[in-house]
Amino acid sequence: MTEPDLKPDDEARFDTAEYVLYQRSPFGMIGTSALIFVLVYGFYVLIAQLTQRPAFLAFDDAGNWITHPVSWVAFVLSLIQTAAIAFAGSAKGRWETETDDLVLAVNPAGRQAALNLSKGTPVSWRAGYHRLFWAGFVFGIIFNVVMILIEGISPLEYANSVGLWFLIVSPILFGTGFRAGMDVSRRSREIKQLIADHLLVDLFHLDRLNTIGKIGLRAARSWMIMAAILLLFMLNPEQLWITVPTIVATAAGGVFILTSALNPVHRKIVAAKQAELARIHDEMAQVRDRALAGEDAASSALAGLTDYEIWVTNRPEWPLSTGLATRFSLYILLPIIPIVGSYLFEKLADQLVTGGPA
Repeated sequence: MTEPDLKPDDEARFDTAEYVLYQRSPFGMIGTSALIFVLVYGFYVLIAQLTQRPAFLAFDDAGNWITHPVSWVAFVLSLIQTAAIAFAGSAKGRWETETDDLVLAVNPAGRQAALNLSKGTPVSWRAGYHRLFWAGFVFGIIFNVVMILIEGISPLEYANSVGLWFLIVSPILFGTGFRAGMDVSRRSREIKQLIADHLLVDLFHLDRLNTIGKIGLRAARSWMIMAAILLLFMLNPEQLWITVPTIVATAAGGVFILTSALNPVHRKIVAAKQAELARIHDEMAQVRDRALAGEDAASSALAGLTDYEIWVTNRPEWPLSTGLATRFSLYILLPIIPIVGSYLFEKLADQLVTGGPA
């Protein structure tokens, strides 16, 4: 499937269903996300308790309450579904907060394109979004068919168990995920084109480019959050030989996403500095001989050019302030959350569900 070419700046745009949901919800970002999770996972609990295959809570031979391991799988999938909807619902809003600063960072010809980033999805992408959603939906159904074959049961038996939850939720989950991937690709393409065609590098106002750093930081944060959720499937505090490399790889992925967003700006800043230094060196060459000959005006000009050369050389080359760099270093800690979360979940289950030791 090929991506549609970017259209003129005045192309009509539409809002996704997730964005409309979050805009109309009276519960805010956190409240709406929590409600989605409760509904999705609560639906699993309801099916598990109604079908008892397996039950969400049951007694073991010793008379203690226990919960089936598949409940943890459903818990993580519910988190993934919630995060996917939340990211899609807040994507436009995240751009809106940077619009004013982004307009200042581009030349006049690119201001409309910068404003359009916060106006939703171009209508030319609507068909592609729909196709990818339904492709993911079909993939989710195929996933359930594979599960039925692996379990060696009939479709009716599968639907009369917690398999019904997977049959309903997984197509939506995959569909949302496929479409989210296309949305990320589109937004990345638009911002990269904006940077390539219209970014204005003023060495006296490099702080204006920090808005690109904020955008890259948010993309990296989204990756780290989703990765932290996915790691709930595989991390084990007792198997550090697997856990530590996985966390390191996840953190490296976040660094890659951040640097890939900032690198085009970095190259432009470096090019601007090199051009300015070349101009300074040309001017220094013109006054050097006169300064060495003792001409006061030339000596003063050469000293000023030398100071300016040092200032230009020391200008930052990455659109990332100290505060943003500190925040990113904290985001790297997000993959550690699955270790703590799985440990606390196990202890909570022992203490409150099974009645075992804390």
